[in-house]
Amino acid sequence: MTDLRPEYAEHLIRSRRAVRAYRPDPVPDATLRSVFALAGAAPSSSNTQPWQVEVVSGAARERLSRDLLAAADAGRLSLDFAYDDAMYTGVHQERRSQAGAVMYQAMGVARDDLAGRAAVNRESLRFYGAPHVALLFMPPGADERMANDVGMYAQTLLLAMTAYGVASCPQGLLGFYADTIRASLGIDEGRLMYGVSFGYADTSSPWSNIPVPRAELCETTRFHH
Repeated sequence: MTDLRPEYAEHLIRSRRAVRAYRPDPVPDATLRSVFALAGAAPSSSNTQPWQVEVVSGAARERLSRDLLAAADAGRLSLDFAYDDAMYTGVHQERRSQAGAVMYQAMGVARDDLAGRAAVNRESLRFYGAPHVALLFMPPGADERMANDVGMYAQTLLLAMTAYGVASCPQGLLGFYADTIRASLGIDEGRLMYGVSFGYADTSSPWSNIPVPRAELCETTRFHH
């Protein structure tokens, strides 16, 4: 029987952070392949594995960032999945606001500093300096059920990266520029959900470790007997 060590899972899951400051050193190719191969073990409905992942590095990454910044400057948004802030209400909006306050405070950006917030968004289109970004696509006809599968893949990917000492940051904002990303990468199909910037954390930056509060178990989970 396998020697189970729940403390390993505790450390792996609780130590993961959304890192927003990176060293320029690229992740070795062998590590990249190991991480993404491990992520491919994620579960999916009927083993359909409906994810297509585009891993962007080097010159392609530089070009993609330039294209994203140009699209942002021109106001060219293109979403494959509709977004509306109104979906967040009640306690979910409270948690969202609280997390935003913690993040911007760590970044030294005041609540009413619109220019500062815009600058943070521009940094996100530079992938916060990460040398790599993974873009997660679904098939053209994908719906919410397939999105569940891609979500499970994404979490598996984040934990695989953490296990290999690779920092990461899921970025929903990248999903607002789907057409720009497809054009930059020469992709002509697939629906973009979001991206994950990743690399080695710049631990000297306060942006590299911004812990956000988590809800208590009793707030999110009910046990029925």
